[in-house]
Amino acid sequence: MKSMFRHYFLLAFLLLSSINFFAQQIPPTTPGRTPKGVVYYLPKTAIRFNLLVEKTTYKPGDFAKYADKYLHQTTIIQNEEVSYAIVNYGLSEIGIKDESKCFEVSLKGKSANATISLTDDGVLQSVNAEPIPQEAKEPFKPAPVIAPANPRQYLNAEVLAAESIEKMAELTVNQISELKVQYQKLLTGEAEDMPTDKDELNRMLQQNQKEQDILMSLFTGTTVRDTTEHYVIVCPEKEIEREIIFRIDKDKGLVDKDNPTGSPYYMKIEDLHRTPLEKYDIPKNKIDGGFYTNVPGKIKFSFYHEDDFIFSSDLYAAQFGFVQIRSGSLFKQYVTHMALNPYTGYVEKISFDNN
Repeated sequence: MKSMFRHYFLLAFLLLSSINFFAQQIPPTTPGRTPKGVVYYLPKTAIRFNLLVEKTTYKPGDFAKYADKYLHQTTIIQNEEVSYAIVNYGLSEIGIKDESKCFEVSLKGKSANATISLTDDGVLQSVNAEPIPQEAKEPFKPAPVIAPANPRQYLNAEVLAAESIEKMAELTVNQISELKVQYQKLLTGEAEDMPTDKDELNRMLQQNQKEQDILMSLFTGTTVRDTTEHYVIVCPEKEIEREIIFRIDKDKGLVDKDNPTGSPYYMKIEDLHRTPLEKYDIPKNKIDGGFYTNVPGKIKFSFYHEDDFIFSSDLYAAQFGFVQIRSGSLFKQYVTHMALNPYTGYVEKISFDNN
């Protein structure tokens, strides 16, 4: 009989209501313990983008203007260029304090000595339970930027002794041609200093190709890429048909979303009008000492670049749902353990001891 009562009691108080919660809602104030209870906030759900922005820096080689004459390459850029592009992006949910949802609860009976966990911003995390942590994102670790080799260190004495830049360019082409001939001889086994060891042969081939590439950079220039991570946070409060989240400018990188020089990235928000729970009424005498929590609503987030669709995702957002109360009786008469989802303020875990 006792077991049946316990089961029935728990089920009854898991039914939640959306009755007028303004009686215990208070204006934004300092959260934390008070002489009679605790002041806390509920979260709203924000969307965080982490963007990997690649900066590409091109510098023309010292002999760039002679690339057409000596190498018949007509597309070599003659001026330094810097450009930016988004090479990757990710999306995650985070919980932030909702200034419109500040509550004060009186702690009585079994809840008088309850352990209440709040975030640094005063958002309710748990009651008599370990908080559910927000997932920590591993920060992006860019590859070290390696400075291009100095090609002049690979020029032979004849090139370095030339009296003009144009003559140096002509002799450098000759040096590159000699390296190519040597490379072929190594491949065919005709080189005078052929190694007997296969690993040594591969090393010599790689070194030869490296020198060719470095000397060619005097004509074709060098390109250095550096990738950095940026965060953009948006917190939609209603359905959105088309709203710019951020822009990327080819010449400046990530710019303000109102800057017309940047190429825009958009979001669309659709309210799917679904929640994990329905609304229930609860007797008013069960409200006192109860904790207000969120029941989030499901939304569809769609992501676009200009007019091109990129992806969409369904997620729960606190501000698209409603506020409920966990009955005060459940906390005053029992040691109740409750943990909230850190992104939505929804009760993920609840149990109680009736001893």
